[in-house]
Amino acid sequence: TVTALRTISPYLVDIHGQHEQQTLLDTARQLVLIDHAAKAAPLRERVHTLYDAIRLLEDELAVLELDESELLQRVDLLHFQRGEIERVQPKDGESDSLAEKVRILSHSEKLLEAASRGYEALYEADSSILAQLSSVERRIRDAGTDDSRLAGIAEQATSIRALVEDLAYSLRDYQNQLEVNPGELEQLQTRLAELERLARKYGPDLRAHLETVIQELDNIGLRESKRVELAGQLEALRGRYQEAAQELSQRRRSSSVKLAQSVTSEIQSLAMPTAEIRIEWTTLTPGRATGIDAPELLLSPNPGESPGRLADIASGGELSRAMLALRTVMVGEDTDRTLVFDEIDAGIGGEAAETVGRKLK
Repeated sequence: TVTALRTISPYLVDIHGQHEQQTLLDTARQLVLIDHAAKAAPLRERVHTLYDAIRLLEDELAVLELDESELLQRVDLLHFQRGEIERVQPKDGESDSLAEKVRILSHSEKLLEAASRGYEALYEADSSILAQLSSVERRIRDAGTDDSRLAGIAEQATSIRALVEDLAYSLRDYQNQLEVNPGELEQLQTRLAELERLARKYGPDLRAHLETVIQELDNIGLRESKRVELAGQLEALRGRYQEAAQELSQRRRSSSVKLAQSVTSEIQSLAMPTAEIRIEWTTLTPGRATGIDAPELLLSPNPGESPGRLADIASGGELSRAMLALRTVMVGEDTDRTLVFDEIDAGIGGEAAETVGRKLK
């Protein structure tokens, strides 16, 4: 099909003639020809390899830096949460323990009164329960001398009295241990309120949430370490690329002077005796896979005329002869393609035409 022919034709045929944007008019092809003349293929390949490596690293780094602003916001939030929890230093089960202490201290007067009255009723009062039990126990034992069946009841009375006595002592000890300290109550209430506030934000298990936060920060830290590592590798690769590209550029520009002189000599023998070929360079920033150079072949057909781009000033015949001159200098390059020189004999004859014919052969 026409489309298929259009696709493969640049690899099979190179046409040099009027209005054909082929080798001489294409910067990329010009660069290949110049590199061939400069014997810079290995250095060009090195630049290309470094460029590809840089692109791969840039893509990998871009993934790590994706949504960097959101990641930084997340890091700030995690650091804030970690700081809040670590500042409080919660302990396992502390909230329940504090709640119980606060409840006790908040009702300390009621509790003290209950313990005090209980102890008094059981032990301290003149007619205390313990005193009455002791009196009952004595009477039963006295009566037991007359009826042995009361001996077992007397033992029960003794056991009950001992239990009541233990109960009284327990209430006394409880009363002594219960300290009423308004300052302590306020401190406990403040801490409990802080723990409850954090629990509402992060859940009841603050220590578990803290571990989760620390783990996430560690993971982000590993991501950041990877990013820093890749950034360092990228900087080193860019340095190596720049060195190689500069070396390639110097070789190209140095070789291009001799190449332009050789092509000028050839083209002058092709019925263009006053023509001159020059190669000008533009430095590309940033660099590309082919380096940092963009060449432009310029032609000055006659003395005193300013050099111009081949595409702008060369006729079809002149363009074909310029290509023939370049091919003569560059024998052996692109031998797998058929070269078509359109209008190469336009406006010439005699000895000049014979010269063109010999060079085509």
